[in-house]
Amino acid sequence: MRRYYESTRIAQLLAKFATKNISESERQELTSLVKESGISIEDILKKAAYHSEDDSEIEAGKKVWAAVEREISRPNRLFLFRKRVMRYAAIFIFVLALTAGVFLLRTGDVATDKSITLLANETVLEYPSGERVLLNDKTDMTAILRQIPAPNEAVTGKAVADIYKIKVSYGSTHTVTLEDGTTIILYPESELQFPSFFSPSERSVTLVGEGYFDVHKDASRPFTVRAGDASVVVLGTSFNIRAYNNESTTETVLVTGKVVMNQTELEPNQMAIFNRGDRQVRVQNMDASIYRERALGMFIFENRSLDEIMHEFSLWFGFEYSFDDSILKDKMFRFKLPRTDDFNYLMSLMEKTGELRFEVSGKHVTILPGNGNNQ
Repeated sequence: MRRYYESTRIAQLLAKFATKNISESERQELTSLVKESGISIEDILKKAAYHSEDDSEIEAGKKVWAAVEREISRPNRLFLFRKRVMRYAAIFIFVLALTAGVFLLRTGDVATDKSITLLANETVLEYPSGERVLLNDKTDMTAILRQIPAPNEAVTGKAVADIYKIKVSYGSTHTVTLEDGTTIILYPESELQFPSFFSPSERSVTLVGEGYFDVHKDASRPFTVRAGDASVVVLGTSFNIRAYNNESTTETVLVTGKVVMNQTELEPNQMAIFNRGDRQVRVQNMDASIYRERALGMFIFENRSLDEIMHEFSLWFGFEYSFDDSILKDKMFRFKLPRTDDFNYLMSLMEKTGELRFEVSGKHVTILPGNGNNQ
């Protein structure tokens, strides 16, 4: 975990450094991390150079890194990146962030005339009584439930669990720990309903939106996630569910363990896609580790259409979008980078491909064909 944090943080700081947007304290932090992390630049370059195995490329990259090391330790100086230098800066930024996709950053500065930023976190816990309270980034429901009186007795003489809701707004995630030790990372515009306690024979929650689950193993009590017409049953495992009401499918990706989605059993590195129209489930193989990385703070798209990518970004940044040319919707992209609070930066990176450009008016983003001149 520490290694992951170091590489991701270095990537974030290098991105700021490369675009001349780094503070003095961040420069000092980057200098310290570079010295202490023990990063093998040659290994990084070899991983990044799947498009080029030329030894001269690797040697040039090592020289660039040496220059970066010198410059970040010198305050009050601007590092002048030429095209060749920026190319390798892009490699460092994205590979250090565990990328294996397209390097979008090539040359030039980040645009400053667009102003869409990550929305403020507003996660709400709704009590059975209807009372609502704002939550911090993480919530241990065990501590909250301890303060609540013992459950009422129903007519049958059995304890009846109250139902709580956690609602996550646009632009934020929230980590919740349930009374059995299960942790769930909820993504933007998601809602989790769960009982104040689980029964001796089963555990069940309801999800609208998207969540990454790390279920505490309990062989005597299966854990069920109800997501619309889909149902996922597990004993103890890690998996991701996406079930937004305005989307036509429900997706379950298994990271570790085993799950069953509507009678379809999955193995690790498989995704089950439930079509709400024909109610069929299809399974496809994939690298499920990207969902763990997303839970740790990455934006990751593996061969996703531009329409899907823009929809995802709209959940984080709260904007509306449209395409000047509908053919752009189906353009496929593949990239990873640390989650940022500035959509300006993301737009700039994507514009560097030459495939598209953006126009921003208030909270509306128009995607237009690129000029193809950024080489």
